[in-house]
Amino acid sequence: MNATRLQVGPTEWFGLATLVTVWGSAFALTQVALEAIDPWWLTALRINIGAAALLALVHARGYRLPRTPRPWLWFAWLGAVGNVAPFALIAWGQQHVPSSLAGILMSAVPLVTIVVAHYVLPDERLTRRRLAAFVIGFAGVVLLIGPLALGDLSARGMRVLAELAILAAATGYALNGVTARLVPRLPGPLLACGVLCAAALQSLVLAALLAPPPAWPPWQPGLAVLLLGIFPTALGAGIVYPLIGRAGAGFVSLTNYLVPGFSVLLGTLLLDERLAATDYAGLGLILAGVLWSRRRGR
Repeated sequence: MNATRLQVGPTEWFGLATLVTVWGSAFALTQVALEAIDPWWLTALRINIGAAALLALVHARGYRLPRTPRPWLWFAWLGAVGNVAPFALIAWGQQHVPSSLAGILMSAVPLVTIVVAHYVLPDERLTRRRLAAFVIGFAGVVLLIGPLALGDLSARGMRVLAELAILAAATGYALNGVTARLVPRLPGPLLACGVLCAAALQSLVLAALLAPPPAWPPWQPGLAVLLLGIFPTALGAGIVYPLIGRAGAGFVSLTNYLVPGFSVLLGTLLLDERLAATDYAGLGLILAGVLWSRRRGR
């Protein structure tokens, strides 16, 4: 996918809505799966399920994965920053924070994206308006974590480290979204499959190094892993890379307007989670920053 003129129409908006649905459900599914599976094997299992699903799809459509090294270097990079690292960091973080808060922290992705894109993509430069938007959104992130907690990590212990891990995952998603536009042109399903295949190997190595293989999980966590592999992982990857190529990393990052709300809704309805007023205030500041960055003008 070389940098080309961006386009946004009904097809792109439908793809965005689908991403919001499947990605927004990932946090609640992860919370259920963590009841029986550690973060490292959860990451490996969902990626390998997703890779298997996309392999079946590309085979049925007659595609063949590249045999030259250059595409696989891109696959390895995108798989690491867009799948393995974020999935593992979020899963680890959700051991210490509720799924709804993890979803809210993901709203930082477009703020990081506008900074990263400035240095990588010629058509997504950082203007004064976008810089101001970043400052507003960053204030929301600080409010979410707590200014005092940032100065003293012992104030809230593992919860603060978990929140920082999830923010690091947001940075990985931003890097993935921006650099995906620079990948050599490939059919969307083939690119998504190659990325997940590379990530599948990486995630298995990571899990084998960090934790023993899990026992067979009860049906609810097992079903959650299966759904994570099929929908947020396989279907999400199959949509996001073509969408980035057509509409740009900034457009795709708009999923983070609605993903936090969707994750809060599912966390409240399915997991009986409750958030503090400062969490909602932080989300409001972040979304205000993102909205400001999308306005026209300098």
